[in-house]
Parts: sequence; structure tokens; C-alpha cells
Amino acid sequence: MRKILIGLFAFMALALILNSQALAHTLFMTVEDNEDGTVTVQGMFSTGATGAGIEVRLEDEKGKVLWKGKTDADGECTFKKPGVPYTIIMDFGPGPGHQAREKGPM
Repeated sequence: MRKILIGLFAFMALALILNSQALAHTLFMTVEDNEDGTVTVQGMFSTGATGAGIEVRLEDEKGKVLWKGKTDADGECTFKKPGVPYTIIMDFGPGPGHQAREKGPM
């Protein structure tokens, strides 16, 4: 019985650690209309770390990719507005909290 309780305790501790690590780096995105036909987005994690090297995609209403790029060392990426309604997607890979999306300014 004692071995079962120790095993159960170890499993629960591991689950808590893994869950807190998954939540520890949720991706957030800020969007700024530069008022010159361009938009700048910045990626940042909930830990405060910048989102450097993250894929940025612009998709139209049907999901067609209009543009693709990456954030720089400061977690920023600037692009020209595509002229059609679009969604900005920052994608850090599979997993919960690894994607941020927002409608782009027109």
C-alpha cells in the first residue's frame, strides 16, 4: 500500500510540475498600426521573455496565407497591410499557449 501511495504522490507532483511549465510561457502579441500602411507586432511570453524568432503569418478570411515572416531579436515584426481583411497569427509551435491571433487593422 505504501508503494502505491508513493507512486501516486510522485505522479501527482510530476503532473503539477509539467502543468506549471506549460502555463509558464504563454505567448502574447501586441499589434500597433503605424499609420503609414504598415503594422508592427511584438511577441512576448508570460514570463517576460521576448518572442524572438517566432513565425508570423497573415491569413485572409478563408485561411489563405497572404504573408509569412519571423520576429526579430526584440520579438518584433513589421509588415505592409495587405488591403483585405486579415488575421495576424503568431505561431511558436504545437502546444497550449503557443499561438496568438488577432484581427489585423485595416
